[in-house]
Amino acid sequence: MDTPLRLEDYFFPHVSTTADPNFSLSDNEEIPFPEIVVNVNETDAKNVFQLAVNISLEPKDDEHIIPYITNLVVIGIFSVAENWEDKIKLLKITGASMLYGAAREFLITITSRGPWDAYKLPTFSFLQAYSKSNPADDQEEDKKKF
Repeated sequence: MDTPLRLEDYFFPHVSTTADPNFSLSDNEEIPFPEIVVNVNETDAKNVFQLAVNISLEPKDDEHIIPYITNLVVIGIFSVAENWEDKIKLLKITGASMLYGAAREFLITITSRGPWDAYKLPTFSFLQAYSKSNPADDQEEDKKKF
């Protein structure tokens, strides 16, 4: 079966994860949801796109300590079927989901060697984020950066 989206390659050009030494296991502070930004760029090759997913996790303020402060960028190179109608939507939903899963595993690996429990990126719906990024949607305050 041929697929409309094929991941050709992916890599992590920027990874920064810092364990906060002031965090303690007794802290029951809820870890904030990471900021997620998705960008799509066309390449010189026909139907080949570069997709970047930027993930940032920082404390709300100095009073809310979290175990790991993280800024990570994962870039994927994708081929999209020539006859696929909405290539950008396919990339921002399916492609971003693929890269987010790779980022989750990468962060688990990195943080499992840190002083605190491994950090697992929470589940995220790129379909919902894409729908909310639609200019016709008037719920701007609920919109994640996308």
